[in-house]
Amino acid sequence: MARPSREPEILEAALACFAERGYDATRVRHIAERAGVSEAALYRHHPSKEAVALALFATHMRGYATLLDAVAQQTQNSIEERVKHLVHATLEHRRTEPAAHTFVLSHQARFLSALPADFPYPIRIVDRLVQHGQEDGTVKPGPVRVLSALVVGCMNHPAIVAQHAARGTIDLDDPGTVALIADGAWAAIAAGS
Repeated sequence: MARPSREPEILEAALACFAERGYDATRVRHIAERAGVSEAALYRHHPSKEAVALALFATHMRGYATLLDAVAQQTQNSIEERVKHLVHATLEHRRTEPAAHTFVLSHQARFLSALPADFPYPIRIVDRLVQHGQEDGTVKPGPVRVLSALVVGCMNHPAIVAQHAARGTIDLDDPGTVALIADGAWAAIAAGS
């Protein structure tokens, strides 16, 4: 009988270790201890700390993409409403999954290019929404990827700034702040703006 996989515990432990110690200071033994497995057991799942981190990154990036796709698929809402809802969903995800959100946001440069070409990248979800908006005339003309990057920047950059700013400088849980960010994301791409 095969042993049950300890993958969920390993990824949860890795996320906690990276959040507490930082990626560079975390060692495989820290993750193994936190997961309650031997280093040998961890190595049966992943050949290195980098492999654990990539699996963690892919897991949470995929979950985030699924969240965004659900918002983008709400075709009963206008493109404007969906773009604004993407912002709300992103900031709610940051609030409910702070360690995962911070890990993904902080480690894109390290792991994004290691994902497979067919990965459901969040930017592609925004691309499709922007294209639909250009088709119905609500989104300004221009390169789709540039316009999508503006939306993603509005969704992510306030969280990056908040991470490094003095505590309380940016309250991303304040509904007025969230609405301001959502309005900015839409204003960046809206036709006639």
